[in-house]
Amino acid sequence: MYPYPSTATHFAGGIWYSFPRQGACDASPTGAADCTYSYSWPPEDISLAELQGSTKQSFWGEVDDEDDSANAARVQAAADLFKQKYPRSEDLDTPPCDFNYNKFWN
Repeated sequence: MYPYPSTATHFAGGIWYSFPRQGACDASPTGAADCTYSYSWPPEDISLAELQGSTKQSFWGEVDDEDDSANAARVQAAADLFKQKYPRSEDLDTPPCDFNYNKFWN
């Protein structure tokens, strides 16, 4: 079902991405079937171990998964760690989604 997930989550503003192999391209994405996204290598990433190291406990801890404010704090901790590790990385805007479910599946 699109959009996914079709029910409320406890991560406000969360976005689910899918990166099919055949959609990768070297230039700016055009939206064509063979050019829906691009990436750089090696990737800029953070690991769960790095997140745990910043808190000296399990990143997920004993917090209720349905606690919206705790989940927002987790997302912010990840964003802060990424910015600390990659201070020159540009802030990316959420790209618009023009996916048409009926056109794709019909």
